[in-house]
Amino acid sequence: MATTPRRSKPTKPDGKAVIKAVLDKTRREVKAGAAQASTAGKPFKEDLKFAISFAKHMEAEVAKALDPHFPGIISGETPSRAARGMKRVDVKYSTPEAGLGLALSFKSVHFGERDSGDTRFTHNMKRNDEELRVEATGHHLRQPYAVMGAVLFLPFESCRDMTKSSFAAWVEYLWPLKGRVEPEDPPDRFELVFVALYARDASELGFYEVGGATPCPKKGRPRKLLSLGEFLRRIQETYDRRNGRDFFFEGEGPGD
Repeated sequence: MATTPRRSKPTKPDGKAVIKAVLDKTRREVKAGAAQASTAGKPFKEDLKFAISFAKHMEAEVAKALDPHFPGIISGETPSRAARGMKRVDVKYSTPEAGLGLALSFKSVHFGERDSGDTRFTHNMKRNDEELRVEATGHHLRQPYAVMGAVLFLPFESCRDMTKSSFAAWVEYLWPLKGRVEPEDPPDRFELVFVALYARDASELGFYEVGGATPCPKKGRPRKLLSLGEFLRRIQETYDRRNGRDFFFEGEGPGD
């Protein structure tokens, strides 16, 4: 009797490989952009180019890792219909039948304002907060069942730069954005909020969930960070719970 071949499991997400690929591609693009600007005699904003390139490649990596659970998920500041016209999100999963199901917004601060970029990563807080609230409100008013996640990327240097570290300041500032559990909850909040920490030498990538189980230290790195795989599972679990899918057979759950 013929047997149906078992489907191979998706490759386990490797945070170290992802951050290395993202940083390598980003740095190559920044170097090429600087050379082109120099040849053309034009000004070049290295920090801005770095942030744009980093976001582009990180969005693609996260979307690729989520695709087995969200087939057809797309990245790259894609347009998404909100309460007032179109908004752009970094990673989006939607279907014609259900509309927007999942949207992720990425923000980042890669260079500090002092000590050659190694301290004070707290600029643009107000602007980022306002942009995130507009995105959440616009989408949730139109599609209240959509799951939205916000992710801020910082280098590990942000954990030890001041008496109250930049990382701690960001967690405190983003705290009011978290906690949207039910579709009836305030629309300007997110279902999930993370601060992602990465090593500039590409040796580590971890995710801190704002409002999660690990307390936020005033200075220093958190006691525990989620791996890339755990971060992806939190997204998947939150989406499944929102859509009434919280029963799984053995071997078929989000962690399997």
